Amino acid sequence: MKHGSNTSGKGFIRLTVLFGFMALLLVAGGTAWFGAFQSSRLREIASDQALRMRLVECRARISSIEQQFGDGTLSAGRQMELQSKLRIECARFSEIGRSAEVQPESVLGQWLKHRKPLVAPVSRESLQLMIVDLDGMIEQMNARIAADNDSLAASLNWYLAFITILLIIVVLAAGRLIVSNYRHSIIPLHQLSQRLTLLNCNLPESLHDTAEAAETLLSGEEPSAEMRSVSESVVSMCHDIEEKNRKLDELHIRDEKTNLYNYRHFKEHLIIDVERARRLKGDIALAMIDIDHFKRYNDRYGHVAGDRVLARIAEIIREECRMTDIPSRFGGDEFAVLFPKTDRATALEISERLRSIICDEPFEYESNQPGGQLTVSIGVASWLDDATDGTSLITNADKALYKAKHLGRNMVLAFSKPLEVEEEEGS
Repeated sequence: MKHGSNTSGKGFIRLTVLFGFMALLLVAGGTAWFGAFQSSRLREIASDQALRMRLVECRARISSIEQQFGDGTLSAGRQMELQSKLRIECARFSEIGRSAEVQPESVLGQWLKHRKPLVAPVSRESLQLMIVDLDGMIEQMNARIAADNDSLAASLNWYLAFITILLIIVVLAAGRLIVSNYRHSIIPLHQLSQRLTLLNCNLPESLHDTAEAAETLLSGEEPSAEMRSVSESVVSMCHDIEEKNRKLDELHIRDEKTNLYNYRHFKEHLIIDVERARRLKGDIALAMIDIDHFKRYNDRYGHVAGDRVLARIAEIIREECRMTDIPSRFGGDEFAVLFPKTDRATALEISERLRSIICDEPFEYESNQPGGQLTVSIGVASWLDDATDGTSLITNADKALYKAKHLGRNMVLAFSKPLEVEEEEGS
Protein backbone atom coordinates (compact mmCIF):
# COMPACT_ATOMS: atom_id res chain seq x y z
CA MET A 1 0.00 0.00 0.00
CA LYS A 2 2.84 2.39 0.88
CA HIS A 3 4.61 1.57 -2.35
CA GLY A 4 1.40 2.11 -4.32
CA SER A 5 0.75 5.52 -2.74
CA ASN A 6 4.34 6.56 -3.31
CA THR A 7 4.10 5.48 -6.95
CA SER A 8 0.81 7.38 -7.28
CA GLY A 9 2.40 10.55 -5.88
CA LYS A 10 5.37 10.26 -8.21
CA GLY A 11 3.02 9.57 -11.15
CA PHE A 12 1.03 12.71 -10.39
CA ILE A 13 4.18 14.82 -10.27
CA ARG A 14 5.47 13.32 -13.53
CA LEU A 15 2.07 13.88 -15.18
CA THR A 16 1.98 17.51 -14.02
CA VAL A 17 5.53 18.17 -15.23
CA LEU A 18 4.76 16.46 -18.56
CA PHE A 19 1.57 18.48 -18.95
CA GLY A 20 3.42 21.72 -18.19
CA PHE A 21 6.12 20.85 -20.74
CA MET A 22 3.51 19.99 -23.38
CA ALA A 23 1.63 23.22 -22.61
CA LEU A 24 4.86 25.19 -23.03
CA LEU A 25 5.54 23.51 -26.38
CA LEU A 26 1.95 24.12 -27.43
CA VAL A 27 2.14 27.80 -26.52
CA ALA A 28 5.49 28.26 -28.26
CA GLY A 29 4.39 26.37 -31.40
CA GLY A 30 0.97 28.02 -31.44
CA THR A 31 2.50 31.48 -31.03
CA ALA A 32 4.93 30.87 -33.89
CA TRP A 33 2.17 29.55 -36.18
CA PHE A 34 -0.23 32.33 -35.23
CA GLY A 35 2.44 34.97 -35.84
CA ALA A 36 3.15 33.56 -39.31
CA PHE A 37 -0.59 33.32 -40.04
CA GLN A 38 -1.25 36.89 -38.93
CA SER A 39 1.71 38.17 -40.95
CA SER A 40 0.36 36.45 -44.08
CA ARG A 41 -3.13 37.87 -43.55
CA LEU A 42 -1.73 41.35 -42.91
CA ARG A 43 0.23 41.17 -46.17
CA GLU A 44 -2.92 40.16 -48.04
CA ILE A 45 -4.89 43.02 -46.48
CA ALA A 46 -2.08 45.48 -47.29
CA SER A 47 -2.05 44.24 -50.88
CA ASP A 48 -5.84 44.61 -51.15
CA GLN A 49 -5.64 48.12 -49.74
CA ALA A 50 -2.93 49.06 -52.24
CA LEU A 51 -5.08 47.74 -55.13
CA ARG A 52 -8.10 49.61 -53.77
CA MET A 53 -6.08 52.83 -53.66
CA ARG A 54 -4.97 52.32 -57.28
CA LEU A 55 -8.60 51.71 -58.31
CA VAL A 56 -9.70 54.83 -56.43
CA GLU A 57 -7.00 56.91 -58.10
CA CYS A 58 -7.89 55.50 -61.51
CA ARG A 59 -11.57 56.20 -60.88
CA ALA A 60 -10.77 59.78 -59.83
CA ARG A 61 -8.81 60.46 -63.02
CA ILE A 62 -11.43 58.86 -65.29
CA SER A 63 -14.16 60.81 -63.49
CA SER A 64 -12.21 64.04 -64.07
CA ILE A 65 -11.94 63.23 -67.80
CA GLU A 66 -15.65 62.35 -67.94
CA GLN A 67 -16.58 65.71 -66.41
CA GLN A 68 -14.43 67.53 -68.97
CA PHE A 69 -16.21 65.62 -71.78
CA GLY A 70 -19.43 67.16 -70.53
CA ASP A 71 -18.25 70.64 -71.45
CA GLY A 72 -20.01 71.54 -74.75
CA THR A 73 -17.49 74.26 -75.62
CA LEU A 74 -14.56 71.86 -75.98
CA SER A 75 -12.50 72.46 -79.07
CA ALA A 76 -11.38 69.63 -81.34
CA GLY A 77 -7.82 69.97 -80.07
CA ARG A 78 -8.94 69.74 -76.46
CA GLN A 79 -11.02 66.64 -77.24
CA MET A 80 -7.98 65.06 -78.90
CA GLU A 81 -5.95 65.82 -75.76
CA LEU A 82 -8.60 64.25 -73.48
CA GLN A 83 -8.73 61.13 -75.69
CA SER A 84 -4.98 60.87 -75.38
CA LYS A 85 -5.19 61.10 -71.55
CA LEU A 86 -7.98 58.55 -71.58
CA ARG A 87 -5.81 56.07 -73.50
CA ILE A 88 -3.07 56.56 -70.92
CA GLU A 89 -5.55 55.85 -68.10
CA CYS A 90 -6.82 52.78 -69.92
CA ALA A 91 -3.23 51.56 -70.20
CA ARG A 92 -2.76 52.12 -66.47
CA PHE A 93 -6.01 50.32 -65.77
CA SER A 94 -4.86 47.36 -67.87
CA GLU A 95 -1.55 47.42 -65.95
CA ILE A 96 -3.49 46.85 -62.70
CA GLY A 97 -4.90 43.61 -64.12
CA ARG A 98 -1.43 42.37 -65.12
CA SER A 99 0.19 43.12 -61.72
CA ALA A 100 1.33 40.22 -59.49
CA GLU A 101 -0.86 41.50 -56.66
CA VAL A 102 -4.02 40.55 -58.53
CA GLN A 103 -4.78 36.83 -58.42
CA PRO A 104 -6.53 35.53 -61.59
CA GLU A 105 -9.13 33.65 -59.52
CA SER A 106 -9.87 36.63 -57.25
CA VAL A 107 -12.98 38.79 -57.67
CA LEU A 108 -10.89 41.69 -59.01
CA GLY A 109 -9.03 39.36 -61.38
CA GLN A 110 -12.28 37.93 -62.75
CA TRP A 111 -13.75 41.40 -63.10
CA LEU A 112 -10.73 42.71 -65.00
CA LYS A 113 -10.68 39.58 -67.17
CA HIS A 114 -14.25 40.12 -68.36
CA ARG A 115 -13.85 43.86 -68.92
CA LYS A 116 -14.09 44.78 -72.62
CA PRO A 117 -11.26 47.02 -73.83
CA LEU A 118 -12.23 50.57 -74.62
CA VAL A 119 -12.13 51.49 -78.33
CA ALA A 120 -11.25 55.07 -79.27
CA PRO A 121 -12.90 57.40 -79.56
CA VAL A 122 -14.49 56.82 -76.17
CA SER A 123 -17.85 58.38 -75.52
CA ARG A 124 -18.91 60.00 -72.29
CA GLU A 125 -21.52 57.27 -71.74
CA SER A 126 -18.79 54.58 -71.85
CA LEU A 127 -16.80 56.48 -69.28
CA GLN A 128 -19.85 56.78 -67.01
CA LEU A 129 -20.45 52.99 -67.23
CA MET A 130 -16.80 52.41 -66.47
CA ILE A 131 -17.03 54.69 -63.43
CA VAL A 132 -20.07 52.76 -62.17
CA ASP A 133 -18.18 49.45 -62.56
CA LEU A 134 -15.20 50.91 -60.73
CA ASP A 135 -17.46 52.11 -57.88
CA GLY A 136 -18.91 48.60 -57.58
CA MET A 137 -15.46 46.98 -57.54
CA ILE A 138 -14.18 49.52 -54.98
CA GLU A 139 -17.17 48.71 -52.76
CA GLN A 140 -16.39 44.99 -53.05
CA MET A 141 -12.75 45.69 -52.18
CA ASN A 142 -13.86 47.75 -49.17
CA ALA A 143 -16.13 44.92 -48.00
CA ARG A 144 -13.37 42.34 -48.50
CA ILE A 145 -10.83 44.43 -46.58
CA ALA A 146 -13.33 44.96 -43.74
CA ALA A 147 -14.09 41.21 -43.61
CA ASP A 148 -10.39 40.40 -43.55
CA ASN A 149 -9.85 42.88 -40.69
CA ASP A 150 -12.77 41.38 -38.76
CA SER A 151 -11.43 37.87 -39.34
CA LEU A 152 -7.99 38.96 -38.19
CA ALA A 153 -9.40 40.50 -35.00
CA ALA A 154 -11.54 37.39 -34.35
CA SER A 155 -8.58 35.04 -34.76
CA LEU A 156 -6.57 37.19 -32.37
CA ASN A 157 -9.38 37.06 -29.79
CA TRP A 158 -9.68 33.28 -30.14
CA TYR A 159 -5.94 32.88 -29.73
CA LEU A 160 -5.93 35.07 -26.61
CA ALA A 161 -8.86 33.06 -25.20
CA PHE A 162 -7.00 29.80 -25.89
CA ILE A 163 -3.83 31.08 -24.19
CA THR A 164 -5.86 32.29 -21.21
CA ILE A 165 -7.63 28.93 -20.79
CA LEU A 166 -4.33 27.08 -21.13
CA LEU A 167 -2.70 29.30 -18.51
CA ILE A 168 -5.65 28.79 -16.16
CA ILE A 169 -5.31 25.00 -16.53
CA VAL A 170 -1.55 25.19 -15.90
CA VAL A 171 -2.07 27.41 -12.84
CA LEU A 172 -4.75 25.06 -11.44
CA ALA A 173 -2.52 22.02 -12.00
CA ALA A 174 0.43 23.79 -10.39
CA GLY A 175 -1.81 24.87 -7.50
CA ARG A 176 -2.94 21.30 -6.97
CA LEU A 177 0.67 20.14 -7.01
CA ILE A 178 1.60 22.80 -4.45
CA VAL A 179 -1.34 21.88 -2.20
CA SER A 180 -0.53 18.19 -2.51
CA ASN A 181 3.12 18.83 -1.72
CA TYR A 182 2.12 20.98 1.25
CA ARG A 183 -0.25 18.33 2.56
CA HIS A 184 2.10 15.40 2.03
CA SER A 185 5.44 17.05 2.82
CA ILE A 186 5.34 20.40 4.59
CA ILE A 187 2.73 19.57 7.25
CA PRO A 188 4.24 16.15 8.16
CA LEU A 189 7.71 17.71 8.10
CA HIS A 190 6.52 20.40 10.52
CA GLN A 191 5.10 17.71 12.80
CA LEU A 192 8.37 15.82 12.62
CA SER A 193 10.37 18.97 13.40
CA GLN A 194 8.23 19.51 16.50
CA ARG A 195 9.01 15.97 17.55
CA LEU A 196 12.73 16.54 16.95
CA THR A 197 12.70 19.49 19.35
CA LEU A 198 12.04 16.98 22.12
CA LEU A 199 15.60 15.72 21.61
CA ASN A 200 16.75 18.63 23.77
CA CYS A 201 15.21 17.03 26.84
CA ASN A 202 14.96 13.43 28.00
CA LEU A 203 17.08 12.23 25.08
CA PRO A 204 16.63 8.39 25.12
CA GLU A 205 12.84 8.54 25.40
CA SER A 206 12.63 11.34 22.83
CA LEU A 207 14.69 9.35 20.35
CA HIS A 208 12.37 6.39 20.68
CA ASP A 209 9.25 8.59 20.41
CA THR A 210 10.69 10.46 17.43
CA ALA A 211 11.41 7.20 15.61
CA GLU A 212 7.85 6.03 16.33
CA ALA A 213 6.43 9.37 15.13
CA ALA A 214 8.44 9.18 11.90
CA GLU A 215 7.27 5.60 11.32
CA THR A 216 3.69 6.73 11.92
CA LEU A 217 4.11 9.42 9.25
CA LEU A 218 5.36 6.76 6.84
CA SER A 219 2.25 4.67 7.46
CA GLY A 220 -0.03 7.70 7.00
CA GLU A 221 -2.06 8.65 3.96
CA GLU A 222 0.06 8.87 0.80
CA PRO A 223 3.34 10.36 2.09
CA SER A 224 5.32 12.11 -0.62
CA ALA A 225 8.60 10.70 -1.87
CA GLU A 226 10.50 13.56 -0.19
CA MET A 227 8.63 13.07 3.09
CA ARG A 228 9.25 9.31 2.94
CA SER A 229 12.97 9.91 2.40
CA VAL A 230 13.20 12.40 5.29
CA SER A 231 11.17 10.16 7.63
CA GLU A 232 13.23 7.08 6.79
CA SER A 233 16.42 9.06 7.40
CA VAL A 234 15.13 10.26 10.78
CA VAL A 235 14.05 6.73 11.77
CA SER A 236 17.45 5.37 10.75
CA MET A 237 19.23 8.18 12.60
CA CYS A 238 17.22 7.60 15.79
CA HIS A 239 17.84 3.84 15.69
CA ASP A 240 21.55 4.43 15.10
CA ILE A 241 21.75 6.86 18.02
CA GLU A 242 19.83 4.44 20.25
CA GLU A 243 22.20 1.63 19.30
CA LYS A 244 25.25 3.80 19.96
CA ASN A 245 23.76 4.93 23.27
CA ARG A 246 23.24 1.30 24.19
CA LYS A 247 26.88 0.56 23.39
CA LEU A 248 27.97 3.60 25.39
CA ASP A 249 25.83 2.40 28.30
CA GLU A 250 27.53 -0.97 28.04
CA LEU A 251 30.93 0.70 28.17
CA HIS A 252 29.75 2.77 31.12
CA ILE A 253 28.65 -0.25 33.19
CA ARG A 254 31.30 -2.76 32.11
CA ASP A 255 34.76 -3.37 33.53
CA GLU A 256 37.37 -2.92 30.82
CA LYS A 257 39.62 -5.87 31.72
CA THR A 258 37.04 -8.52 32.57
CA ASN A 259 33.91 -7.34 30.67
CA LEU A 260 31.93 -7.99 33.87
CA TYR A 261 29.74 -5.30 35.37
CA ASN A 262 31.70 -2.61 37.21
CA TYR A 263 31.37 -1.68 40.88
CA ARG A 264 29.00 1.25 40.19
CA HIS A 265 26.52 -0.96 38.30
CA PHE A 266 26.78 -3.59 41.03
CA LYS A 267 25.95 -1.07 43.75
CA GLU A 268 22.96 0.29 41.76
CA HIS A 269 21.51 -3.20 41.34
CA LEU A 270 22.25 -4.08 44.96
CA ILE A 271 20.21 -1.10 46.18
CA ILE A 272 17.33 -1.86 43.78
CA ASP A 273 17.23 -5.60 44.50
CA VAL A 274 17.49 -5.19 48.27
CA GLU A 275 14.63 -2.69 48.20
CA ARG A 276 12.57 -5.05 46.03
CA ALA A 277 13.29 -7.96 48.36
CA ARG A 278 12.34 -5.79 51.35
CA ARG A 279 9.06 -4.73 49.70
CA LEU A 280 8.08 -8.17 48.38
CA LYS A 281 9.62 -10.15 51.23
CA GLY A 282 11.71 -12.05 48.69
CA ASP A 283 15.15 -13.63 48.64
CA ILE A 284 18.49 -12.23 47.53
CA ALA A 285 22.01 -13.63 47.94
CA LEU A 286 25.54 -12.37 47.37
CA ALA A 287 28.77 -14.24 46.68
CA MET A 288 32.15 -12.55 47.17
CA ILE A 289 34.96 -14.29 45.21
CA ASP A 290 38.69 -13.78 45.73
CA ILE A 291 41.60 -15.41 43.86
CA ASP A 292 43.87 -17.31 46.25
CA HIS A 293 47.51 -16.13 46.41
CA PHE A 294 46.94 -13.87 43.40
CA LYS A 295 49.34 -11.17 44.60
CA ARG A 296 52.11 -13.74 44.63
CA TYR A 297 51.17 -14.86 41.11
CA ASN A 298 51.01 -11.27 39.88
CA ASP A 299 54.35 -10.29 41.41
CA ARG A 300 56.11 -13.35 40.02
CA TYR A 301 54.72 -13.54 36.47
CA GLY A 302 53.77 -9.92 35.81
CA HIS A 303 50.57 -7.99 35.31
CA VAL A 304 50.06 -9.22 31.74
CA ALA A 305 49.85 -12.85 32.91
CA GLY A 306 47.73 -11.70 35.86
CA ASP A 307 45.31 -9.91 33.53
CA ARG A 308 44.92 -13.09 31.49
CA VAL A 309 43.99 -14.98 34.66
CA LEU A 310 41.47 -12.28 35.63
CA ALA A 311 39.90 -12.36 32.15
CA ARG A 312 39.60 -16.17 32.14
CA ILE A 313 38.08 -16.38 35.63
CA ALA A 314 35.66 -13.57 34.71
CA GLU A 315 34.68 -15.50 31.57
CA ILE A 316 33.96 -18.63 33.65
CA ILE A 317 31.87 -16.62 36.12
CA ARG A 318 29.91 -15.00 33.25
CA GLU A 319 29.28 -18.37 31.56
CA GLU A 320 28.08 -20.10 34.74
CA CYS A 321 25.81 -17.31 35.95
CA ARG A 322 22.14 -17.10 35.04
CA MET A 323 20.58 -14.32 32.94
CA THR A 324 19.17 -12.64 36.05
CA ASP A 325 22.47 -12.70 38.01
CA ILE A 326 24.78 -9.66 38.22
CA PRO A 327 28.42 -10.83 37.94
CA SER A 328 30.75 -7.90 38.73
CA ARG A 329 34.36 -7.04 39.34
CA PHE A 330 34.39 -5.71 42.90
CA GLY A 331 37.98 -4.52 42.78
CA GLY A 332 41.51 -5.88 42.23
CA ASP A 333 41.32 -9.69 42.25
CA GLU A 334 37.93 -9.75 43.96
CA PHE A 335 34.60 -10.45 42.25
CA ALA A 336 30.99 -10.20 43.42
CA VAL A 337 27.94 -12.04 42.10
CA LEU A 338 24.49 -10.77 43.06
CA PHE A 339 21.73 -13.41 42.93
CA PRO A 340 18.27 -11.71 42.80
CA LYS A 341 15.29 -13.83 43.95
CA THR A 342 17.69 -16.56 45.08
CA ASP A 343 17.94 -18.27 48.46
CA ARG A 344 21.14 -19.21 50.27
CA ALA A 345 21.10 -22.88 49.20
CA THR A 346 20.91 -22.05 45.49
CA ALA A 347 23.61 -19.39 45.84
CA LEU A 348 25.89 -21.93 47.58
CA GLU A 349 25.24 -24.46 44.82
CA ILE A 350 26.16 -22.01 42.05
CA SER A 351 29.21 -20.81 44.01
CA GLU A 352 30.45 -24.34 44.55
CA ARG A 353 30.11 -25.05 40.83
CA LEU A 354 32.11 -21.94 40.07
CA ARG A 355 34.85 -22.90 42.55
CA SER A 356 35.10 -26.42 41.11
CA ILE A 357 35.32 -25.28 37.48
CA ILE A 358 37.98 -22.66 38.30
CA CYS A 359 39.93 -25.23 40.32
CA ASP A 360 39.95 -27.63 37.35
CA GLU A 361 40.86 -24.92 34.81
CA PRO A 362 44.49 -25.25 33.59
CA PHE A 363 45.94 -21.77 34.13
CA GLU A 364 49.37 -20.69 32.96
CA TYR A 365 52.11 -21.14 35.60
CA GLU A 366 49.61 -22.51 38.15
CA SER A 367 51.91 -25.45 38.96
CA ASN A 368 54.14 -23.00 40.83
CA GLN A 369 51.26 -21.86 43.04
CA PRO A 370 50.76 -23.31 46.55
CA GLY A 371 49.07 -26.68 46.11
CA GLY A 372 49.93 -26.65 42.38
CA GLN A 373 46.63 -25.01 41.43
CA LEU A 374 45.12 -21.54 40.95
CA THR A 375 41.98 -21.49 43.07
CA VAL A 376 39.36 -19.14 44.50
CA SER A 377 37.69 -18.72 47.87
CA ILE A 378 34.03 -17.72 48.04
CA GLY A 379 31.93 -16.24 50.83
CA VAL A 380 28.12 -16.22 50.62
CA ALA A 381 25.54 -14.18 52.53
CA SER A 382 21.79 -13.93 52.02
CA TRP A 383 18.82 -11.73 52.82
CA LEU A 384 17.15 -11.87 55.40
CA ASP A 385 19.15 -14.72 56.91
CA ASP A 386 22.40 -12.79 57.28
CA ALA A 387 21.70 -9.10 56.56
CA THR A 388 19.16 -6.31 56.92
CA ASP A 389 20.46 -4.00 54.19
CA GLY A 390 22.85 -3.89 51.25
CA THR A 391 25.87 -2.79 53.27
CA SER A 392 25.54 -5.57 55.83
CA LEU A 393 25.01 -8.06 52.98
CA ILE A 394 28.40 -7.11 51.47
CA THR A 395 30.07 -7.03 54.90
CA ASN A 396 28.84 -10.47 55.92
CA ALA A 397 29.68 -12.08 52.55
CA ASP A 398 33.15 -10.55 52.93
CA LYS A 399 33.46 -12.04 56.43
CA ALA A 400 32.53 -15.46 55.08
CA LEU A 401 35.12 -15.06 52.31
CA TYR A 402 37.97 -14.23 54.65
CA LYS A 403 36.93 -17.05 56.99
CA ALA A 404 37.19 -19.42 54.01
CA LYS A 405 40.70 -18.10 53.34
CA HIS A 406 41.59 -18.54 56.99
CA LEU A 407 40.39 -22.13 56.93
CA GLY A 408 42.64 -23.08 54.03
CA ARG A 409 41.31 -21.41 50.86
CA ASN A 410 39.75 -23.10 47.80
CA MET A 411 36.36 -23.43 49.47
CA VAL A 412 32.86 -21.93 49.63
CA LEU A 413 31.63 -20.77 53.02
CA ALA A 414 28.28 -19.26 53.99
CA PHE A 415 28.04 -16.54 56.59
CA SER A 416 26.71 -17.51 59.98
CA LYS A 417 26.48 -15.85 63.38
CA PRO A 418 29.24 -18.03 64.86
CA LEU A 419 31.60 -16.60 62.22
CA GLU A 420 30.84 -13.10 63.47
CA VAL A 421 31.36 -14.14 67.08
CA GLU A 422 34.69 -15.83 66.21
CA GLU A 423 35.86 -12.68 64.39
CA GLU A 424 35.00 -10.51 67.41
CA GLU A 425 36.83 -12.88 69.75
CA GLY A 426 39.84 -12.94 67.45
CA SER A 427 39.98 -9.18 67.40
